[in-house]
Amino acid sequence: MGTTVTEVTRRQIIDYLSAARVNWSGRLGDDEFLARLYDLNALPSTDSRFHNAAADIHQHTVNWSDWEQDWVFFDSRFNLLHASDDHFLEFLCEMVHPVVRPDAAEANNLVGVFNAALAVDGWAIVGKDNISGRPIYQAIRPGTRREIIAEPTGWEKVDRQRQEARLRLDTAVNEEQFQAVGLLCREALISTAQEVFNPARHQTPDKIIPSRTDADRMLAAFFAAELAGGANEEARAHAKAALKLAVALQHRRTADAKMAALCFEATMSVVNIVAILSGRRG
Repeated sequence: MGTTVTEVTRRQIIDYLSAARVNWSGRLGDDEFLARLYDLNALPSTDSRFHNAAADIHQHTVNWSDWEQDWVFFDSRFNLLHASDDHFLEFLCEMVHPVVRPDAAEANNLVGVFNAALAVDGWAIVGKDNISGRPIYQAIRPGTRREIIAEPTGWEKVDRQRQEARLRLDTAVNEEQFQAVGLLCREALISTAQEVFNPARHQTPDKIIPSRTDADRMLAAFFAAELAGGANEEARAHAKAALKLAVALQHRRTADAKMAALCFEATMSVVNIVAILSGRRG
């Protein structure tokens, strides 16, 4: 259990929680929250009048309330500044558990804050399961997500949009965030089309000169020129379907994880086919 989440990142998160006066234990008492993660009866007391952590935490945070609100982040028994990634990230995930934090908007806001800080270290907090319609979170490393072809195309904008779409897909928890995946997929297709479309070589079937954002026509013309024989029709249909799916997801108010994932995979398949045909791969 190593530490890839740096002390800089941990302090950034802790500083935010302290400055915003976020109650890290939510609607639970501090001892109740920590008991979900640690065996407090087995941990020592910092107060000689009590036998274990369970007793002294309850006394100082429930009965007397004489500890600072952010005391836990600097308590050596939990060592959150230097503990393993697993322990630190599990603590953050527990903070946004529906049992701990019943306000969904507050939990979503915290997840956004956490992910903005964690991204630089290659981590993200994402929903893994649901309870009563609310996500239960886990920490993942989005870069480990499997792709059929993961190497960059060399088209800077396309690669940047692909990575951003993948991160959004791995971290999305609500409809607006799933819709954003569709928007990024559409932009990636437009950027791909702009890289390869040559009006002198690629004639659109309807003879209409496509605009700079008309990925549908540009990609159809590209496939018609670059693919010979019976594969043309299927490839054009694939590109059109991917673009249509991305646009539909962008505007769909009920976008969900399944549709966002389907949109991402279809879009990346088109990008990879174009990259192969243009000599970027293969």
